[in-house]
Amino acid sequence: MKTGIRNFLATLVTILLVASANVTLLYGQVVVEDSLRVQLDEIRVEAAYSTITVDEAPMSVTYLMRDPFDIASRPAATMDELTFSLPGVFISNRENYALGERMTIRGLGWRAQFGVRGAHVILDDIPLTVADGQTIMNMIDPATVQRIELLRGPSSTFWGNSSGGVLYLSTRPPADGPAIQYRGYGGSHNTIRQELNFNTRAGDTRIYGYGSYFDTEGFRDHSAARLIRGSIGAERVISDSGNLTFRANYASMPKAQHPGALTEEDAQDVPTAATPNFVNTSAGKTFDQAMVSLAYLHNFESGTFNISTHGTYRDLNNPLPFGYVGLERYAGGVRSTYQFDDLPFDLHIGGELKVQQDDRLETDNINGERGDQIDVQQRETVTNQALFTRVGVPITDRLKLSGGLRADWLRFESEDELGAELEGARQFFSVNPSAGLTFRLTEARIFANFSTSFESPTTVELVNRPEGGNGFNQNLNPERTVSLETGITGQRSAMSYELVLFGMRVNDLLIPFQLEDDGPTFFRNEGQTIHYGVESSFGYAFSNEFDFRIMMTALRAEFDGGDFDGNQIPGVAPFRFGGTVNYRPGNHHFSIDNEWVGSYQVNNANSASTDPYSIFNFRWSVELPNLFDQATLRPFVAVHNLFNTRYNTAVAINAFGNRYFEPGSDISFRAGLQLSLF
Repeated sequence: MKTGIRNFLATLVTILLVASANVTLLYGQVVVEDSLRVQLDEIRVEAAYSTITVDEAPMSVTYLMRDPFDIASRPAATMDELTFSLPGVFISNRENYALGERMTIRGLGWRAQFGVRGAHVILDDIPLTVADGQTIMNMIDPATVQRIELLRGPSSTFWGNSSGGVLYLSTRPPADGPAIQYRGYGGSHNTIRQELNFNTRAGDTRIYGYGSYFDTEGFRDHSAARLIRGSIGAERVISDSGNLTFRANYASMPKAQHPGALTEEDAQDVPTAATPNFVNTSAGKTFDQAMVSLAYLHNFESGTFNISTHGTYRDLNNPLPFGYVGLERYAGGVRSTYQFDDLPFDLHIGGELKVQQDDRLETDNINGERGDQIDVQQRETVTNQALFTRVGVPITDRLKLSGGLRADWLRFESEDELGAELEGARQFFSVNPSAGLTFRLTEARIFANFSTSFESPTTVELVNRPEGGNGFNQNLNPERTVSLETGITGQRSAMSYELVLFGMRVNDLLIPFQLEDDGPTFFRNEGQTIHYGVESSFGYAFSNEFDFRIMMTALRAEFDGGDFDGNQIPGVAPFRFGGTVNYRPGNHHFSIDNEWVGSYQVNNANSASTDPYSIFNFRWSVELPNLFDQATLRPFVAVHNLFNTRYNTAVAINAFGNRYFEPGSDISFRAGLQLSLF
């Protein structure tokens, strides 16, 4: 299978090179927009997968469009560099590519030991969240992200399983953007990145894409990583009423070492250290993953029909101190919707099918190599079928009532390839309603929203059974969330603002725990949690040269009942602040970012916590246009952790042996250049 993936990469690189060599240069001027400007006019909320626009959305939604200066000087290696100033979402950069970032939205997703749980992530219209609710963020190349949409709060009406929030990312460049763009930089910890983008037309077909290479030794011992990514997209109008879109993404991580977490003392005194057992067993991860999608949209007299299909292949090898995990995954799905346009109200109906098949092999780990002792060898199949509808009824010219309903059927099956008896199948059924009210002012929107979501245990969580053996844990059930929120958001002249109040209750909580040091993580349902808080953002442009934006999130998330009644949920920061100041004298662009994260708990018992921290980052770039015909050069310098603050960037929730802490890097530097050809 790896040969096929390698061939796919070779083909993609060839396409990139051929397109770059033969591209017809486009002429145009890039429109510079504020990178966090909330635009209220007829901007469709892609994260809702419907015709809802930002100015009428009955929910908390943030729309972020990155401007050319930000893209040039912020070649982000991880998603936290793009989202630190967005309210409601907390992405922790573990500086550990074997685990990836931790992401919570309003405190949902806190239990994830790797990857993302509890939130849906979509990249270029391809769901990264598979049928069982797992999301792998390594497919995302943050440096190439052009646009971000964030739905904060339960969204199962739109996306079903594991939709406590939705993060939608697009790498699609603007039509009048550079035809060819190169960017490269070097930096601390022997970090190197090379990137090539293209954007052109061949007749009636628009073609765009990128290829990138990233390599680092990492801040900590045993934390080196190498990533190769590529993407290509094509769009073609095939009739007066029809449009066809194709996308393919690829990511390979041939190296990602896993340094493990540290005790509080070690994290403070020797933050670059790795856990000895992780080094001795060569803990880490390698994978190859390819994703493709095809979508067709057709406008009829009565409405709009949209159908899309996508497929994923993933090949994973994951040596860990307690064993060697191998996984080969085939996943995909199809989604079809119809939006009626000739009714006195909005009506949106649809259906979705997702499938996932994992071939899992877990053995002992002998010095970083697969051993002969087989612990688990089984095929796991997940099927998710869904029907959904959404209705919007205008009450007056300014007031609109909307509601949605989605029903999901999930089935988990396992087949033991060693012939053992299995407690295999699990079935879950969930109906999730939502209702919202929107009142439009001249330059603002007031909304109120009731929404629900559910989150099933993933196959990894079901297969890790405290009693051992194959099959699925028969005692785990989905989490279920109910939420209320209200807020106001708007824009007036050079000012944008948002203020949202929310409250949520999560039932049948999935709790992670370990039974031994460096051992596997198990799960159980226990009690419920309550989340409530306030989210706000404010931005102001004093002139074309000077602007700022700030964000503040205050969140109380605590256990309600059970052994931990009243304790704070671990891994969830009660207070966060993020801000950016931009100054653009002439062709120069200076920027200072600040992220302030309050102290938060690291285990259910609340017996240990992180220290609060405040990180400052500095960026500079200069635009040198017309060095030669239709070309722009932008050198840039970026400094992370400007004042060399000692802090923990993430934590391992409920880890055994008090190894909770994952240190963040000291002051570090990046310097490079971007060359754009129009």
